[in-house]
Amino acid sequence: MPIAVLQNGEIRPLEPLPADWQEGKRLRIESLDDDDVTAEQIDRDFALLANLCADSDPAEEEQLQHVLQKAHERAKHAN
Repeated sequence: MPIAVLQNGEIRPLEPLPADWQEGKRLRIESLDDDDVTAEQIDRDFALLANLCADSDPAEEEQLQHVLQKAHERAKHAN
């Protein structure tokens, strides 16, 4: 079952919808408490995240690591 969030009065999926769902399909929407998340859903979310990150540019990854390291050093010296 896809997970979605309510944003600005609209329901926004957090993952791709099943391919067999057609426009106008009736859906049942239920509130999901954080305690209701199953291990299967967590695994699926991390797999989706891994797929999204797989296409990242190595140069951008290196730049991100550099910026994070600088921020960490600044925070350490600010105390």
